[in-house]
Amino acid sequence: MVKQFSLLALVFLLLGSSVYADKIPLTQAKMAELVIQKSLNLKETDLRYEQYRYAPFLVYGNYEWKWSIESGYQVDKTESLSLIGDYRFERYKTVASISKSLITGTSLIFDVARTSQKRDGDSFAAVGSSPAATLSQITFDSWGVSLEQSLWGNSFGSADRARIRAAESLYKSQNLLRSDEIQNLVLQGLRLYWDVYVSQENFNESMSARDRYQKLVGSIQRKSSLGYTLPGELNQVQAEFEARQLSIKTISRTYLKQMESLVTFLNLPASTEIQFDIPKTIPAIPKLTPKGAKDVRSIQSQDLKIASAEDDLKYVDSNNRPKLALIGKLSATGVDESSSESVSELTRGTHPNAYVGLRLSHTFGSDVRKEEILNKKATLELEKVKQQRSILEFDDRQKQAQRNVEVANQVLESLSKQKLYREKALNELNRSYTQGRTDIRNLIDAMNALNTTEVAHSRAVGDYFIALNEWAALRDELIKDKE
Repeated sequence: MVKQFSLLALVFLLLGSSVYADKIPLTQAKMAELVIQKSLNLKETDLRYEQYRYAPFLVYGNYEWKWSIESGYQVDKTESLSLIGDYRFERYKTVASISKSLITGTSLIFDVARTSQKRDGDSFAAVGSSPAATLSQITFDSWGVSLEQSLWGNSFGSADRARIRAAESLYKSQNLLRSDEIQNLVLQGLRLYWDVYVSQENFNESMSARDRYQKLVGSIQRKSSLGYTLPGELNQVQAEFEARQLSIKTISRTYLKQMESLVTFLNLPASTEIQFDIPKTIPAIPKLTPKGAKDVRSIQSQDLKIASAEDDLKYVDSNNRPKLALIGKLSATGVDESSSESVSELTRGTHPNAYVGLRLSHTFGSDVRKEEILNKKATLELEKVKQQRSILEFDDRQKQAQRNVEVANQVLESLSKQKLYREKALNELNRSYTQGRTDIRNLIDAMNALNTTEVAHSRAVGDYFIALNEWAALRDELIKDKE
């Protein structure tokens, strides 16, 4: 009675029969959905890949509008060769500018400035004469436009555009890998799903085996009391019954451990009770045409990495050439005692200043640029080699995945037949033993063989579904791309 009570308590614990437990019927599809919706592993993956968004914007930031404005008050009592004496300048200065770099290799700067100056004191020995030297109060206004166009070395923005393409290709590549990693997390969850299901079935089958031995012990005890048993029969079956009891304890520990891992993986409350909803019929092997390596995310991602490395090389190669740029500047000024007259002079363009020229520049004296190009070439070749290897390995893995499904299906079919035959054999041996025509050892062997086959059959069911999922994941058909 004590043993029966302990086993009932164990079953109560394992089956999670607390009225406070949340019950979730779990199919494969629901499992995949919960992984995507609730798993902390997936959230961690999403956040890690979200950080990659920043890299392209670092490049785009070079082409933002930039503006600045500065305004201040200045007291100046310094002397110069053009103005010597005891004087004091007070100036209110305001300067504003706006600039923009374009992907055509063009840089534009527009600025406006105003300086209002007041002079106190006497000056003498002025070299030449100017309004600034003679007027006590004056306003100076100016505006200017500067343009710089790359002609060689980033010729018309070729290097800039290559750098943008490199950043965009790398980000797209990382997005594809994110989808691939999410699919791998779903596959990991489905493996755990089937492992827990197999553990549950093993526990149930161990309970059934224990019950069969319990009935046999009761039967032999009755026969023994009547003196119909052979020496050692009762002890043999009692020993096997104890072995089944021990097996239940061992299997229950594994089952509980895996169930806890499944609940934690899905980020569910610890009290959640999982109810496995397994298909009643085993699906046949799907007939699929081989998938091209270029059609899967991992290879497409590698293609984008190659494109990024090629554009990186173009950027470095173009940017390390001697730089020839066309320079153009246009400005105008206005100076008067009256600020309104100063602005009027400025807008009429009475005093313009124009400049057009070429600037050639280059840096030399070290091998850093040569090594930079060699480094980018090595990176490009490395990505190409990775792509070639990945394509060859994909073809092999696709064949192996299909073969794994076929073998798993054959194993499952064989074990289903074995299970049926062993059940029939046990029933026949049980009748034969009851009639006194079979040794107890044969009956024990048949019961143990049936239990072993039941455990192997449950494992084969899980292995077949896992093989199907791995095949689908290899073909990028387990989940859709994450936008």
